[in-house]
Amino acid sequence: MKTEVDQAYVSRLSDAAQRKSFDPWRDIDWSVPFDDSYFYLPQDLVSLYGTELWKSMTREQQVRLSLHEASSTFAQGLWFENILGFKLLDYLYQANPQEAHFYWMLQEVADECRHQMMFGEFIRRSGTPWYYPEWWATYVANFTRYLAPKVSVFLGVLAAEATTDYLNRRVMQDPECHPIMRQIARIHVIEEARHLGYARHWLEENYAEMSLPMRVLVRAQAPIVTMTLLSQLVSSRVYDEVGLPPNAVSLARRNPAQRRFWQDSCAELIEFLDGIGAVNWRIAPVWRVLGMMESAGELDAS
Repeated sequence: MKTEVDQAYVSRLSDAAQRKSFDPWRDIDWSVPFDDSYFYLPQDLVSLYGTELWKSMTREQQVRLSLHEASSTFAQGLWFENILGFKLLDYLYQANPQEAHFYWMLQEVADECRHQMMFGEFIRRSGTPWYYPEWWATYVANFTRYLAPKVSVFLGVLAAEATTDYLNRRVMQDPECHPIMRQIARIHVIEEARHLGYARHWLEENYAEMSLPMRVLVRAQAPIVTMTLLSQLVSSRVYDEVGLPPNAVSLARRNPAQRRFWQDSCAELIEFLDGIGAVNWRIAPVWRVLGMMESAGELDAS
């Protein structure tokens, strides 16, 4: 089985990174105040949007909730990109500096380091807490850091970046969103497009050549990994922090708007995985039960 993707493709990614990379200190205007003039997420992507509790909140309360949810999302992004950087540095330990992959992995690590600084600066300036992931997610993370095979790592990259790419594009396009949020989203979309491209190519070139047990593992892992990442976007501690009643967590989990967000953000990911054979009629019901796929459709017949 191949262990990497085509050298020429990786060279093109490296060239693109040299031409179009960003400095979060230079390319984001951090002087814009963090106030209630703007929302920090598109309103329909805030976890309580459309509920009776949301309708009873003042605009200031709604904006404050969106700020804390944005901060929680960045905390999750910082956490995941730290794990990815750890794995990439591990792969670099024995990488050949005469090959394009050596330089590409260094560039991806550099991208992720800048993203972590960008997310951390938002959290620091926003005045919100650091919403560290739930305890059970940290166990998943520790397994990924030390024991997960390479295919699981790139599957995680694809799941994380494809779902947050949807969120970032929505933020970029929403004039109600805070200017700093829109600037961060733009940078993330441009730079993560390269990381998404690499993960897709790696899986496309390697999945069909894997052993049957490994392909079964990938099919089973994909919905679990994706659900884990999506479930950590909004910490359950957010609702206490902004002074909402205890039932806010259950209201958010049952909210049809949140279910639509999960399904919309997973649509391209599932389409890609279906295209390489990593989603079939056996595993599709798991995606649906976990809330990331709409009702029965074409996949049930494949």
